[in-house]
Amino acid sequence: MKQRQSSGMQIRIHQSRSKWLSVPVIIALLVAGSGAAQTAREVRGAAAVEPLQNEPPAKIVIDPPLAEPLSHGLVVIQYRTENLHMAPVFGPAALAVSPRVGHIHVSVDDASWVWVDASGEPVILNGLLPGPHKVLIQLESANHQLLDQGSVEFTVPEPPNAASSAAMDAHATHGMAAVEPSQSEPPAKLIVDAPKAEPLSRGVLFLPYHAENQHILPVFGPAALAVTPRVGHIHVTVDDATWHWADASGVPIIINGLAPGPHKVLIQLVNANHRPLDQQVVNFTIPSGSTPQHLH
Repeated sequence: MKQRQSSGMQIRIHQSRSKWLSVPVIIALLVAGSGAAQTAREVRGAAAVEPLQNEPPAKIVIDPPLAEPLSHGLVVIQYRTENLHMAPVFGPAALAVSPRVGHIHVSVDDASWVWVDASGEPVILNGLLPGPHKVLIQLESANHQLLDQGSVEFTVPEPPNAASSAAMDAHATHGMAAVEPSQSEPPAKLIVDAPKAEPLSRGVLFLPYHAENQHILPVFGPAALAVTPRVGHIHVTVDDATWHWADASGVPIIINGLAPGPHKVLIQLVNANHRPLDQQVVNFTIPSGSTPQHLH
C-alpha cells in the first residue's frame, strides 16, 4: 500500500515539475516568435507623434517589372518606401510634417522630363516599343529634394504578330473605343482644367482634372466592369509618344523638365479594363528661359 502511495506521489511530482518546467519553454518560444515578426514601426515607419529628427533616412525598394504582363508589353513596376509616407503634399512647410511625407519622380529612357506620382501604387506603362528600356524612380521629399533613387532595366519583347499588335495598341492608346454606357449610369466624362499659369511660368505643367459619373480608383480587370458605381483611371501620353502611363490617384497631373516650346498632353479616361471612355488634349507652351527647380 505504501509502495502504491509512493508511486502515486512520484507521478504527481513529475507531472507538477513537467507543468512548471514547461512555462519557461513556452515563454522562450513566445519571445522567439515575437522577435521574428516585424513590429508595426518597422513596417509603417515612425508614429505621427514622434519628432521628425528621430526618423531614419527614407529609402525606396524597387522590384523588377512583373514578368507576365511584360510578356505582353505591359510594364508594371512595384515599389515600396521605408520611413516615408506617400502623400500629395508639397512645399517647404511640409518638410516639418511628421511622419515624413513625399512622392516619386518617374522618367523613362533617360528623358529630361519627369512626372510626379504620390499614390504609392505601381508604376504602369504601356506602348513602349520592343527592345531595352530603363525607368528611373526617384524618391523625393515634399519639397522635391532627392532622398533616394533606383532604376530598373528591362526588355519589351517583340509581339508575336507585329502588324496586329500595332493596330491593337493604336486602338487602345489613341482610338476612342465604342463602349456602351451602363443602363443605370450616365456616360463617364473627363473634365480637364487649363494648366496653372504660375507653375507653367517656371516650366512645370500642373494640370488638374476630374471625372464625372466615374470614380478614379486603382481597380483593374474585366471583373471590375460590374462594380457600381463605375470605376476607372486615366492614361497620359506626352507629345504623341508611342507609350503612356496609367494614373489612378485622381490628383493633378504634374510634369517637370519639358524643353521650352510647344507641347501636347493627351489624357484618356478609361474604364477598369483600360477601354477609353472620354479624352481631352491639352496644348501648352513651356516658356523660354524657364528653370524649374521646385514643383510646389
